[in-house]
Amino acid sequence: MIITRMFPAEKIDFSGYPPKHVVIAGATGMVGREIIRVLDERPNVTFTALTRRSGALSGLSGRVREVEFDYNDPKAINRIGQDIPCNVLLCALGTTIKKAGSPEAFRLVDFEYPSRLFEHLKQLPNKPMVGVVSSVGAGKPTGLYLKTKYDMEQSLIESGLPHLIVRPSLILGERHERQPVEWVLAAVFLKFYLAVIKVLAPQFRPLWRFAPIEGAKVAEAMVRICVDEPPLENSRILEGLALHHPIMQ
Repeated sequence: MIITRMFPAEKIDFSGYPPKHVVIAGATGMVGREIIRVLDERPNVTFTALTRRSGALSGLSGRVREVEFDYNDPKAINRIGQDIPCNVLLCALGTTIKKAGSPEAFRLVDFEYPSRLFEHLKQLPNKPMVGVVSSVGAGKPTGLYLKTKYDMEQSLIESGLPHLIVRPSLILGERHERQPVEWVLAAVFLKFYLAVIKVLAPQFRPLWRFAPIEGAKVAEAMVRICVDEPPLENSRILEGLALHHPIMQ
């Protein structure tokens, strides 16, 4: 099910919004850092970033609380909902097989770590809202990458937690690691692809499915739906045109 939303262009007045506590997993990645930038604009929100070492997010926000976190430690996970308050979890955990070093290590980060969080959160008295970054193609997966994303999505769905799944194509933005030539060429091609469909097919959904998107837009969509709006009572999947241009109910 793909549901689009209307996101107002004008600046939002957050004074009447109830306070929320947001936890960010994968905060040091590109989308995670953009999430922190977006949350920093919301005075009614407190937010905690789960990081391997404190100080990794210095300069992004003076309000973010950094907590050194080990996803392999059950005691660390049990802190969420206790001394780490959580109304919303935004999960942008992700790596690559090359960076992880093996398929097993890749699945550990992209599937096992998020699943451990979901398993814990579903046991809390007040079920948090969960937003995750998945991938285009995860609905009908082929290959290790997409099958891992599919398994992560299924783990979230089976948890029964209210959730948002975003399925972007190539995510554009500032990256710390140097990208291989293949990635750079793909980015150039897809940017051209995006420019063409904006002009020739602005509302043709099949073409938008594989269009690249800025990490900042992914972060904005996740925060708007998971944090700004009233708590979800069901699930949503956002991809393609709905993720790029969420202008229709």
